[in-house]
Amino acid sequence: MALAIAKPQQSFIETIVGVPPPLKKLRLQATAAPVSKPKVKVEKKLQILSLLDAYLPANNSNGGASSSNTTTTTATAAAVGNTISGASSSSSAIAAGGVAPQQTQAGGSCQTKELLELLVKITDEISYDNVQIAELKESAAKIYQLYQLQERDSDTSVRVKLLELFAGLGCECSTEEGIILIIDYFIYLLRKETSQKVLAQGMMCLYRIGQQRRQLVPLAYNTQVAHLAKEQLRSGSTHTQKNAMLVIGRFATCHESERQYVWKLAFYIDSQDSGVRAQALHALLTLGERGAHLPPVLYKRAVEAMKDDYECVRKEALRLVHMLGNRHPDYCINLERQPEDIRMIDAAFSKVCEALCDLSLQLRVLAAELLGSMTHVSSEFLHQTLDKKLMSNLRRKRNAHERGARLVTSGEWSSGKRWADDAPQEHLDARTISLIASGACGALIHGLEDEFLEVRTAAVGSMCKLAMSRPEFAVTSLDFLVDMFNDEIEDVRLKAIYSLTAIARHIVLREDQLEIMLGSLEDYSVDVREGLHLMLGACRVSTQTCLLMVVQKLLDVLAKYPQDRHSTYACMRKIGQKHPHLVMALTGHLLYVHPFFETPERDVEDPAYLCVLILVFNAAEHLVPIISLLPTATHRHYAYLRDSMPKLVPQLPIEGASSSSNSKCIDDALQAAGSSAEYLQMILNHIGEIYTMTDDRVELLKTAQSNLQRLGAIDSDMYGPSNFLETFLSAQIQIEQMQRCASTQRSRVPLKESLAELIRNCLKLQHTFSGLNYGDILQVKQLRLRASALHLVLVVRDRSQSALGPCQMLLQTAGDISAFMRTRSTSSSFAEKAPEPSLDDDGGKPKPKPGQDEPDSFTRTLLSKLDAIADPKPGRVFREILPLVQHATPLSLPPANEKIRRCMANILEPCPLQSQDNVIKVTAGLIAAVPFVAEIDNLLESQKADMRIKIKYPDQHMHTVVPKMTDFKPIMTEQGEHETNVRLRTTILLSHSVWTEASLVEIQLCLAVRPGSELELCKPAKVLFAPKPVRRGI
Repeated sequence: MALAIAKPQQSFIETIVGVPPPLKKLRLQATAAPVSKPKVKVEKKLQILSLLDAYLPANNSNGGASSSNTTTTTATAAAVGNTISGASSSSSAIAAGGVAPQQTQAGGSCQTKELLELLVKITDEISYDNVQIAELKESAAKIYQLYQLQERDSDTSVRVKLLELFAGLGCECSTEEGIILIIDYFIYLLRKETSQKVLAQGMMCLYRIGQQRRQLVPLAYNTQVAHLAKEQLRSGSTHTQKNAMLVIGRFATCHESERQYVWKLAFYIDSQDSGVRAQALHALLTLGERGAHLPPVLYKRAVEAMKDDYECVRKEALRLVHMLGNRHPDYCINLERQPEDIRMIDAAFSKVCEALCDLSLQLRVLAAELLGSMTHVSSEFLHQTLDKKLMSNLRRKRNAHERGARLVTSGEWSSGKRWADDAPQEHLDARTISLIASGACGALIHGLEDEFLEVRTAAVGSMCKLAMSRPEFAVTSLDFLVDMFNDEIEDVRLKAIYSLTAIARHIVLREDQLEIMLGSLEDYSVDVREGLHLMLGACRVSTQTCLLMVVQKLLDVLAKYPQDRHSTYACMRKIGQKHPHLVMALTGHLLYVHPFFETPERDVEDPAYLCVLILVFNAAEHLVPIISLLPTATHRHYAYLRDSMPKLVPQLPIEGASSSSNSKCIDDALQAAGSSAEYLQMILNHIGEIYTMTDDRVELLKTAQSNLQRLGAIDSDMYGPSNFLETFLSAQIQIEQMQRCASTQRSRVPLKESLAELIRNCLKLQHTFSGLNYGDILQVKQLRLRASALHLVLVVRDRSQSALGPCQMLLQTAGDISAFMRTRSTSSSFAEKAPEPSLDDDGGKPKPKPGQDEPDSFTRTLLSKLDAIADPKPGRVFREILPLVQHATPLSLPPANEKIRRCMANILEPCPLQSQDNVIKVTAGLIAAVPFVAEIDNLLESQKADMRIKIKYPDQHMHTVVPKMTDFKPIMTEQGEHETNVRLRTTILLSHSVWTEASLVEIQLCLAVRPGSELELCKPAKVLFAPKPVRRGI
């Protein structure tokens, strides 16, 4: 069977120049050369709408295609031409171009039922993807004509379905011309409509269009649609009123909102229907979110709405109060029973706090969430949220001066029950009795003590947000956050732990608070323990006793849970960096140093001893005199730990722990360059000079490769760019070495492993690195194209393997890079024609300049040669590309891109150091469960589905495990969840037949990029596995 590429209409050269050819397709048989170029027929996407032709008049059906097209064009031109002329001119334009309503009925009730069933079928099956503007005009005119044929007193369901088809066209339309046409039809039809059901559906359809395509609607049409919705507010149907308010909130312009719409919507806050009241408040919120000015006088209306009997109204009113408070924080308002005016943000804060006592769970959760964003509140009101004393007896307390003044001015008779007591009043003022929380007093305490975990979690989050901006409030709220460590729900405990971690820079822990925190360290949940390790590393303690208490508790818990050693090591590192003076005072006690006697040398592999060393060494980095207190054996241990744990043990001026000469030279060069970026650029300049040489450049390139590798090891921020360039250079060196084998006939063909390693490096560049720009991706694809061409040449020269697979891979790689460049040229041409987008449209991302990166001459020539082959069999392709591959010049390295990150993993469990000491024994044929924990850096969301766990047994049998998506959890830091770093925690199952002795099983994390190709992300972890024979009973 021969491989071939179907001859396209245009060549690869035209692709690069800028003419977009059709997609190149791979085929498994040769095809004849194209005889002629037939006229391309545009495929109609809305073909299913042709079923409606049977219900249209005969002169407008498919039989009179020319007449139909003329009518459609006239209607479209009339509609578009009167864009800003007002509703009446637009309506007359459509009426002139369309068909007048028929006086005869379209059919009886049976025909209406059939039409309704057909419309339901069309609505379910129609697809609006990539609809051309001409087809859209034709379809819209057809729907409009059918709508006009319906009697006003007939079943409204048909007209409702027709409006849904109009909305579908508008929502998927990507041009301004099409949107204008659809909105013109809507305005004309809805002004003539009398059915409230149809009007309500029309308003909802306009809202859907505005929600998805509002950026394409011109300003004049925004105004027209908003005025149309404003007219429908006078409708007697509440459903129509609610949908009209949705349209106003979406289409009303910001400069007209306060003058025409805000007060109109505020009038309906007092409507008799609860849905209308809620929708009026929601429309005001939508206008405010879009940037419209909401006057502060709306605050009192919103406060009154918070007392509504319906939950939906109270919810929207609460959000409006929150928005007004944040929009006008310093606006002073006068409240009842308040002698002085207060700021609106303080009044709104009190009202939101009162909502924490609402009967509705959703409202309490919303109130607890909104509190965290009201950061402009006064400190007096903020601190009242943690005070419950003023809420005793559920009534307002007066001070001693007020009680004394009232006793003097009282002229009523005494009851005699108490000396100098006044008689009970006959009429009580209802305003003096409070049956709910008084303002902000104790509001957050109510949230933390709520019976539902959603409210408690939201209250903890809001307390954290407020404490981050107010250091004094952080100190006050510390005790309450610590109390939440004892919550019965794990998610609430984790939320409290992470919240305390976020505000750790404002607080210092006391001994009584540490007792509660350290008691939670023995929690069964590993997430809680790791969260506490992170929190303790971020906090500061006050005394030596507190520090000793923390260290001792961490060591005790480590003995109980040995799998927590990695998070414990990181915690000790942070504690040492934050408390150098306290650690210096406790160094002798922690290391068991006796002032007179020499103590025995401790085991450096002991986890408890490692924790103490990490603590002391990190403290010595900030306080160098600690080094003088260390015993001599600790210096040797430092040299070992510095090499085995460079991320946990810092560089210290300790004698006998110097680095190698090669590393020292690179470190000196890096220091002379000034920064890692400058040193990386210096390496790239040297590589560019090496490329100009003709002899012995491979050895120089290998030296540059080692320098790039060392740079990534020194500076973690430059690991991604340096490793990307190192892998690219390694593949380039391999190509250059194999190129010599293809240049002469007598040269030895390289092994299959060398070719596989080259292809693996190309796949690694393409799939394990993120943050690549267009130039980087183009260089990687060109490198893979060269590797595929060289692979085919060497395989054909070898004559011991089939060249069918390499030829197919070359053709696929060529098609991929051609499609990639075609997509680039299409987007560049579109960017030239399109107007300058706003920041909201493109998210503020810079677009690449057209022509910034272009393929080299090798890629151009190779693609043109492949395009010229009508029957691309391996032998024919080999003869065409052989001279090109033999004389190919080296591919230049892409420029340094500091945004590049590499996906890599680190297996924590099974531990590489301890797994070979513990043998996993199991009866042959049964299953042994092994816990597996790994940390994966720079993992994209799209790569999680491609993650695999590969298990390799000693007999070379391999099993691949696909982890569940729920096993991936983001790694928490002091700033919150990490965006791309995740932790994979799962359990793998091992099983095998009988072995004579224990053997090593390799467990490795891989990325499955294509069938049969898996890229290893880390070194394998090895465990001793011993399946034993089944014991026979006696």
